[in-house]
Amino acid sequence: MVTRLRENCGGSLKGAIFDWDGTLASIDEREFYCINHALREEGANPIDKEFYVNNYYRRVYELGTGPRMVLETALTGKPTVAVEKAYESYRKHFQSSADKAILQRGAIEILTSLKEARFKIGIATMRFTRWVVESELKLLGVTPFLDLLKTRQDLGVSGRLGSLEETVNQRIQLVTRELTELELEIRDAFLVGDSWWDIRAGKQIGIKTALVKTGFAAYNDFSSEHPDLTVLSLLELSQALRSRGWIR
Repeated sequence: MVTRLRENCGGSLKGAIFDWDGTLASIDEREFYCINHALREEGANPIDKEFYVNNYYRRVYELGTGPRMVLETALTGKPTVAVEKAYESYRKHFQSSADKAILQRGAIEILTSLKEARFKIGIATMRFTRWVVESELKLLGVTPFLDLLKTRQDLGVSGRLGSLEETVNQRIQLVTRELTELELEIRDAFLVGDSWWDIRAGKQIGIKTALVKTGFAAYNDFSSEHPDLTVLSLLELSQALRSRGWIR
C-alpha cells in the first residue's frame, strides 16, 4: 500500500506530470493483440512475445520505435503499401480496443495519494489521438484524478513521430504547456516516465525527473540519462518521493 501524503500538502512540490503508456498504463497485451490482428489481415504470420519485445522495446533509440517498427520488421520484404495497410489496420484495432488497456500496479494508489496532498496532476503523452486516450482514462477511472491531459495532437503536429531530436522537442513542448496551463513553475513539479525521452526532455527544461522501470525502462538501462529518481514500480514512488524530500 502506498503511504498517504496528506500531511505533506505544504511541501515544496505542488504538481506531478505523468507519461501514460508504459508509466500509468500497461498496454502490452493490447499492442500485441492489435499488431497480430493486423498481420493476419495481411496474410502474414503472427509474432511471438520475444519478437514483440525485441522490436518494440529493445530498439528504443532507433527512429520509429513502437508498433510501426514491429510491423515493418515482421513484414520485411513486403511492399511499402502492405506495411502502410497493416499499420492502418493496427491503428483501427487499437482505437476500438480501449477496453483492453489496464493500469500499472500502484497507479490509482499514487494518484489518490497525490490528489489528497492537493497536488495538481497532469498527463503528457506522446500518443497522438486524443479521444482514444480520453476514453482509456474514463474506462480506467483515472479522469477524476486528472487536472490536465496533453497529447501530441494538441501540438498540431502530424501523426507520425519525427527524428529522435524532434521527439524530445515535442516532449518538452507537451510538458512545458502542461506546466503553464496548470500554473506551475518548473521547480514546483516533477515528471514521471518510463523512457529515455521523458528523462532527457525533463533534464533539458530543468524539472525533477522520476524513471519508473516499467514499459521501455523494464527492458533498457536508461541510467545514462541520469534521472533524479529511479523506482521499480509506482508502488515504490510514494516512499521514494519522501526519502528524496520531494514531498515533506
